[in-house]
Amino acid sequence: MAGWVFIFLCAASSILIAHFFKVTEYRKLNTTRVLTVNYLIATIFAAVLAVREGVSVPQMNDITIAVIFAAAIGFVFIANFFIYSKSVHLNGVGITVAAMRVSLLVPVFISILWYQEVLSTPQWLGILIVFGALFLLLPNKRKLIKEPFSAGWLLVVLFIGTGVGDASLMVYETELSSVFSKEIFMGIVFFSAFLIGLTVLILKKNYAIKKEEWIMGAAIGVPNLLTSIFLILALEQLSGAIVYSSVNILTVLGATFVGVFRWKDHFTKLQWAGIGAAVVAILLLL
Repeated sequence: MAGWVFIFLCAASSILIAHFFKVTEYRKLNTTRVLTVNYLIATIFAAVLAVREGVSVPQMNDITIAVIFAAAIGFVFIANFFIYSKSVHLNGVGITVAAMRVSLLVPVFISILWYQEVLSTPQWLGILIVFGALFLLLPNKRKLIKEPFSAGWLLVVLFIGTGVGDASLMVYETELSSVFSKEIFMGIVFFSAFLIGLTVLILKKNYAIKKEEWIMGAAIGVPNLLTSIFLILALEQLSGAIVYSSVNILTVLGATFVGVFRWKDHFTKLQWAGIGAAVVAILLLL
């Protein structure tokens, strides 16, 4: 029972993030400033959790690679969140989250190519459905070639960026978990993302953070970290197949519900079919 509670909390945290990004764009707050505050808050929370769990000293010959890897992932995280925010505003909550969740395809491919895992027939079918789902979700398909910076391309970039981020966590679990605890690793990732955001603000001389941006950044930062924590706690109780499939499906459905009833998002019939296909693909891939 506890495992399912953590699954629902993880999905709810993910939906909250999408909702707060929509609020950020709706209120015309500065996205970079909000994201920078978000990662500052997430870093502080991660540091507190790391201290509570106890900090162990890693081996010096492994620490350099781990820190560089975590810092690189920090760049991917903040860049992907920036795209996420813009896509939620332009494409809607449900469609954006669906595009994110079918990005499970990226770590699946890495598992095949790097770790030489063998897929079942349903998983191969799921891979084919992912491409179909992503195509159905894209708005104004004919404009994609003519307009390289259209809203539809945000979904493609988001799909790739989220997949790389998810795959990096898989690589951490497999290759680097003996160097850092999850709390320390995520703390370095978040702190790197914060430094990148802060550097951008300083270079643009745009660092006068408003009170509302501090509040919104904190509102995103807390569920940002809690999503990972609840996911880890759920995995301690239930199998990965149940956890990942349930979290992803609940997040897609919940975000679609919030988008339609809270933000009045409008989807075409093809996009509704794409959301349904995304749910099927998630089930087949795991």
